[in-house]
Amino acid sequence: MDTILIVDDSSMLINYLESSLAKYEDKFNFIFAKDGMEAIEIIKENDISLLVTDLQMPRIDGLGLLAYTHKFHPNIPCIVMSAHGTPAIVENLQSDILQFIEKPFTADALADIIKNALRADTTEGSITGISIGNFLQMIELEQKTCLCEVSSPGNPKGFFYFNGGELQHAVYGDLKGEEAAIKMIHIDNPTISFKPVPKRPIPQRINRELTGLLLEAMKQKDENDAG
Repeated sequence: MDTILIVDDSSMLINYLESSLAKYEDKFNFIFAKDGMEAIEIIKENDISLLVTDLQMPRIDGLGLLAYTHKFHPNIPCIVMSAHGTPAIVENLQSDILQFIEKPFTADALADIIKNALRADTTEGSITGISIGNFLQMIELEQKTCLCEVSSPGNPKGFFYFNGGELQHAVYGDLKGEEAAIKMIHIDNPTISFKPVPKRPIPQRINRELTGLLLEAMKQKDENDAG
């Protein structure tokens, strides 16, 4: 029987899911955790078939939990729950490894996504299937402080730094700041991972709002395509 780990700091949501998912207990073994730290301990001690996690949580949040799972248990497919979904984000989260469900949702809707994710033939774990632009919008909406590494075949590694949901710095090869960010937004089929945020202060090299950067990136892409 598949074991499903569901992680959310809302006791109201957990209580609802515990009672409403009881009818699926002949198919799944559900385990619940209130934050990423508790979830990591559960993953260490149990054979988890699938992870369902919120993003905003105390102690270790959802991004930290996804980073841990990607690094140490890459074959566990992941489903993200969030109240900040947008059609663009949902449309671009096509990876079987990382899927998305927007709050509020019903237990039956979650069960259907779980079934589909477990039926999918996934052999490796990575956060893919989402454009750089939509990923950055998701981090901004969740108001996260994080360091994200971006990689893709044939390109140098790049980094985005967010502080409280505000994009403050980017590095891509020899490029820094806005120029680096715009260049990375153009990358197709990226793989994104989360790195520990350095203890030393990171200088703010980006002063333009994310929306402005995305519009500038689109403008440059259109000009390059026309050329």
